[in-house]
Amino acid sequence: MDPREIANRYYDAWINHRGDMSEVPLADDLVFLGPVASFDSAEGYRAMAREAGAAVTSFRVRHQFSDGDLVCSVVDWTMAPLEETLSAAEVLEIRNGRIVRGELFYDAEELRKAMAQGPTGSPLVRPPGRRAAR
Repeated sequence: MDPREIANRYYDAWINHRGDMSEVPLADDLVFLGPVASFDSAEGYRAMAREAGAAVTSFRVRHQFSDGDLVCSVVDWTMAPLEETLSAAEVLEIRNGRIVRGELFYDAEELRKAMAQGPTGSPLVRPPGRRAAR
């Protein structure tokens, strides 16, 4: 399968399946780096995506470029409790039909503030398997 097809399955999970990555070919040892959290396993990433996917109210791929095993996408999404649209660049590395690495780049200041407050205004505790962002 072409790397862009695999990347588009990943984005379809965000767009149409509320972050359910069960049908997305992620490598067991997936490395994902982002401004809010980073992961070193598909299991940890899938758990986060299910949780975050429930809060995503819209998601679209604005542009997409590929070079060999790398797919770079510019994406826009909205999610509760934020009112504004978030825009990001994401680079996915795909080898042997599986996503092995992802890097997400965006200004996460407002999202971090909202996450720190939690749904009741109290700080959130980071779930097991999730590393703090660098």
